[in-house]
Amino acid sequence: MRAPRSLRGRLMAGLLIGMGALLAAGGGILDRVLSTRLRRDYDTALLARTKSLATLTEQGSGRIWLQYTDEVMPDCGLRDRPDYFELWLANGSAIERSRSLGKQDLPRTPQSHASLDRPRLHDLTLPDGRTGRSVEITFHPLSEKEEDELRDTEQSSGRSDSPGDLQVTLVVAHGREELDAFLRTIHLTLSLVALGLLLGTAALVKLVVGAGLRPLDDLGRRLETMGAESLGETLEVAGAPAELVPMIRHLNGLLARLQESFARERAFSANLAHELRTPLAELRAVTEVALRWPEDSSSWPASFEEIRTIGLQMETLVVNLLALARYDARQSRIHTSEVSLRELAASAWNAVSAAAREKGMAFRLDVPEGLLLVTDREKLALILSNLFANAVAYGSPGSAVRCLGEMTPSGFALSVCNATADLAPEDLSRIFDRFWRKDSARSNGQHAGLGLALVAALCETLDLSKKVSLHEGCFEITLTGPAAHSSSLH
Repeated sequence: MRAPRSLRGRLMAGLLIGMGALLAAGGGILDRVLSTRLRRDYDTALLARTKSLATLTEQGSGRIWLQYTDEVMPDCGLRDRPDYFELWLANGSAIERSRSLGKQDLPRTPQSHASLDRPRLHDLTLPDGRTGRSVEITFHPLSEKEEDELRDTEQSSGRSDSPGDLQVTLVVAHGREELDAFLRTIHLTLSLVALGLLLGTAALVKLVVGAGLRPLDDLGRRLETMGAESLGETLEVAGAPAELVPMIRHLNGLLARLQESFARERAFSANLAHELRTPLAELRAVTEVALRWPEDSSSWPASFEEIRTIGLQMETLVVNLLALARYDARQSRIHTSEVSLRELAASAWNAVSAAAREKGMAFRLDVPEGLLLVTDREKLALILSNLFANAVAYGSPGSAVRCLGEMTPSGFALSVCNATADLAPEDLSRIFDRFWRKDSARSNGQHAGLGLALVAALCETLDLSKKVSLHEGCFEITLTGPAAHSSSLH
């Protein structure tokens, strides 16, 4: 199984990748700007030297010469890493070249369109094998007379446009090893700075992420120490980061629900033991009496009948518990059909009518004839049976049980109400709890307190809402829901 990645690792990786990308982009832009500026300055200086050498080129009497001396370009006379220049006519014959060239020629560009205004610059390999850069210009040298006339014209009009007859091409080449070395130094420096910043950022990110996630680590350690006995405790919200406050509140809510669930399970176990203890004790007493006087066969039928009654009570208890477990686990299918609510209510009342007559209780059915529902008939009938049984069992003798049904804009509403003197407003919150009964009703052994719990589970299965109220001694349970229920699996 693949191990989960930690949040700290993801944050650090994301921040470092992002910072590395930003540093790389910033370093690349800075390197590009510096390199471009240095190359431009290098080309400007090389072009200035080329133009200064072009001004020394003159023509006259059909020939061209260069007034060149070693003092003009001393680097061309060096034996170690010299510069180079060459001047030739348009027909390709060389006029002058630097001593550093010897008898070699610099690379020439056929049909070059370079000029003083638009020189041609390119990289090349120098005769001594070094990398270099050259400037190539084509121009018309001026004669001495033309220079004098041009000087006078420039002084009078500021214009200079007197070309000579002959055209020459001048190429000046300079080694670029110093420029390349300086550029490499810049590249290395920027790379080392970026690497140093990235390492520093990694240390800073680790420190900041660790400090930022410390409340989360503290919360994890706090949760690790919690057990079933500490579910009643709450996690502190004060001082927690804003991002953790919703999580802490949800965890506190979860702990409260877990505590409530554990308390309910403990109460369930205690109540179940209480409910089973009484019939089991009665069953043991009856059997002990029968075994003590086995010769009294006349009492056997009564004993067997009492044992049967106790067994039926225990069976009902177990069946209801199994039904609750099945509905809680959503393992019950819903089989929908069209159901007449009035007819179903009347049928459910018939099952408890005998017990109601013994207490002198009447039944008032106030449900319209045309109120039809599309739902699970069996489950709705079980809901009504339990509601009516609860109303008869705990209703005041001589009172009436009323069943009211009506259509609403959102579906239907069904109310069952009965008069009672035992309930108080503070009891309403426990009405649907399992095994809960009013103290006065716990000792008769006739009811297990599961009827309304079963109603709550069935209402959840059928997507029905329930509400209880107590007004002037009248206890009322109201169910609401849609008039139609789609078939689905729960």
